[in-house]
Amino acid sequence: MGRKLLPVNAPVTFLLLVFLLAPAAMLQGNNILFWLLAVLGGILVVAIVGSSWMLRGLELKRQLPLHGNVGEPLVIRYQVIRQRRWVPAFGLFIDEVFSGAGSRVFDTSRSRAWILHVGPGETVHGEAVYTPLQRGRVELTGFSVRTSFPFGMIRRSRRLSQLQHLLVYPRVYDLQHRVMEALVPRGPDGLRTARRRGGGDDYFGIRQIRTGDSVRDIAWKLSAHRNDLVAIDRARPSPPRVRIVLDLSTPTDQLQVGSDESLSPRELEERAITLAASLVKAVTAAQLEVDLLVPGFSAPQLGFRGHAFHVHRLMTLLAGLDLDAPRRTGQVHVPTMEPAGLVVIRPDRIRTLSHRPDAWYLTGRQLPDLIVAPSPKSAADVQSGKPEVAA
Repeated sequence: MGRKLLPVNAPVTFLLLVFLLAPAAMLQGNNILFWLLAVLGGILVVAIVGSSWMLRGLELKRQLPLHGNVGEPLVIRYQVIRQRRWVPAFGLFIDEVFSGAGSRVFDTSRSRAWILHVGPGETVHGEAVYTPLQRGRVELTGFSVRTSFPFGMIRRSRRLSQLQHLLVYPRVYDLQHRVMEALVPRGPDGLRTARRRGGGDDYFGIRQIRTGDSVRDIAWKLSAHRNDLVAIDRARPSPPRVRIVLDLSTPTDQLQVGSDESLSPRELEERAITLAASLVKAVTAAQLEVDLLVPGFSAPQLGFRGHAFHVHRLMTLLAGLDLDAPRRTGQVHVPTMEPAGLVVIRPDRIRTLSHRPDAWYLTGRQLPDLIVAPSPKSAADVQSGKPEVAA
């Protein structure tokens, strides 16, 4: 069996040595014992003065990422500047100070930044790792820096205030392949030609030839007629489109949830938001264009896009949904004639749209059945219906 080292507590060890040496020195009058007591006193003075000097002349700033994702590690960086000209700083620990709802948003099991050394006039960065547990807008008010250098006996800390806000996106799961096969539009709703200039195969117009054009793009007959080289402009292909409707128009207390169900209405709403976020990621990863409607909230309509910035805007919309805000009830309005697939997501029960019989309907209860087998921890979170919204 391997040997385990016992943890050494510096203050306890110091007090133990003092209690052992002080009576012996007083009773025996031994000079060596008095010298050892003097050394312990000097160590105590150096520890008090040194730990105080470590925190003086420090300038700290927090640097947040653009956003966080539920269930994924979030790295927060701290910039430490040593303004002293001669004395360095050693052994700095930086912790976030959470208050209120912020303490429930993050898993703080791996959340401490450690900086070994900051030289005079140097700038060093430390990183702390957090795992968001809930989506929403998080307010970070301040953080603390502490040190027990040297000897680890005297601990001093300093709290700094820096108000910042961080947006945590909903959790995103990998959906099963059959889900995407069912949702991708077929036939007239599939790949088509856009009325925009691009690099496709269909005819769009005629233009003057430019440097870099291929010989195959030259309109030879028209060029001979005009006595000038002109090229054929091609139309840009447009990928299939999918419209996602996250129907949250029903207030939380009016959702149809059985008394024997383990999930609460709020947890079903969070599952619906998670399913919508997972669909947005899956659709754009398949190089399709996506749009998102959220009936019940005054959310802007961003149109069909497929690039990364559009995904960022849709995730920001989902992360900012306040389920405690008043809802706009009423009929869901979706275009009748639209060359796009339609997916309607509701928290509790399916509510069909009479004017769109081609739509697919999903609920928050179906989330565990639609995702690829997650890790054991993620699967436990889905089955337990753990809420993912910041209070």
